[in-house]
Amino acid sequence: MKTLTIPTLFFFLFLCATQLTAQESDYIYLDNDLKIKETYSLFGDNVNLREKPNTTSKELTRLRIGFEVKVLAKTDYTFGSGNFKTYWYKVRYKNYIGFIPGKFIAHKAIHASSHSIFFSKDISQKYGDRLAIRVLVRNDYSNYQETFSDLRGSLISASTESNHDLKNVQYILKIQYHGESCGAENGITYFFVKDDYKVAHIAHLSVSGDVGFFDSETFTFTTNEHNGQPIILFTKEAGETIDEDTNWVESKTMTRQYEWDGTKLVPEFSKKFYRPEKSN
Repeated sequence: MKTLTIPTLFFFLFLCATQLTAQESDYIYLDNDLKIKETYSLFGDNVNLREKPNTTSKELTRLRIGFEVKVLAKTDYTFGSGNFKTYWYKVRYKNYIGFIPGKFIAHKAIHASSHSIFFSKDISQKYGDRLAIRVLVRNDYSNYQETFSDLRGSLISASTESNHDLKNVQYILKIQYHGESCGAENGITYFFVKDDYKVAHIAHLSVSGDVGFFDSETFTFTTNEHNGQPIILFTKEAGETIDEDTNWVESKTMTRQYEWDGTKLVPEFSKKFYRPEKSN
């Protein structure tokens, strides 16, 4: 019977633990229907609440991004065409009962004192399936920022963390991908939400592994020991088991330091292993 080497075993258990943690977290269910009797926030802005599930029926009122509606039923009527269609939903807004296409309703919202973040699925012929993110500043409906992220799986969650003293950054938004089985790819896409609430895509870091190999990429937010300025350490490690009987594991690690100048990472972010040319 084969046994797992210690490094591979720890990494394998880490990935499986990630799946268990993911099962308890607050997912963004982009591919699922909206739940009946649940309350959702609007992702679209200036959305017509219609008397019937079509674009020619009477307009009851208009809803702004972030307005909350209670889903009453999913209809059999669709909005759009081909691969880009969505179903109309019957919803309640205050004293109104009407219909809205599902694409205008956020699948998830994160609320804070100064802003809200809304998530939806964007489908286009040019870009394919993407995660659409909108940040609304307070209740200023004319002031929201939008960005997109490639979808790397269907099991995802979102969270925020502090700015780690980075210049011109309000907070960090992380989109985490949870592999649906042990050994499947996991990963985190990092965004910096800046002081003006514009959203900057920073990097996607992946983690994968199974019996016999592992591959991980991580960010560590820390400070430069020489000047006390905040820095970001990128670590990439890959390894494989050469001989299980002797616990022989071959691994390679790359660590690189980045700074944030208020608008971008310096130097430009790269995952590649390379050696800079030395000048004479």
